[in-house]
Amino acid sequence: MKKRLRQGAKLIIADPREIDLVKTPHVQADYHLKLRLGTNVALINALAHVVVTEKLMDEAFVNARCDIASFAKWETFIAQEHNSPEATESITGVAATDIRAAARLYATANNAAIYYGLGVTEHSQGSTMVIGIANLAMATGNLGRVGVGVNPLRGQNNVQGSCDMGSFPHEFPGYRHVCL
Repeated sequence: MKKRLRQGAKLIIADPREIDLVKTPHVQADYHLKLRLGTNVALINALAHVVVTEKLMDEAFVNARCDIASFAKWETFIAQEHNSPEATESITGVAATDIRAAARLYATANNAAIYYGLGVTEHSQGSTMVIGIANLAMATGNLGRVGVGVNPLRGQNNVQGSCDMGSFPHEFPGYRHVCL
């Protein structure tokens, strides 16, 4: 990631902390969305609101790869005013202008990937947040190609490796399901 950033890739960080990637001698985040603790879902919904209401979705991807009825329900929900950056600004503590700019940057990039750690998944809203991340990636067509995707980072590489190699009782290596 740092190599790509030094080569000119753009970076959006959503974290209440000032982590190393926010600003180093060789890397600086384009946007640091310093959200309040516990407001992850409000932030991801606000980002998605911009994508939906400004028509920044990848319609071809959505039509080819998403369940249209489910996507339409999500799109209707996300477009509601209470999900707008302006409505969520007082909740998240992130300026609406920054949310809008970050959403546009993500949605209009040729390749955009989301990386997140255990802080997202172990939160009380973890499952909802992961769904929100996946929905944003699907809405913008950032799945299924090199250089894009949703990438959960594990705290210990052995955990990820064990999962990849088939340590789950219901899956073979490569996350292929065991059919009984």
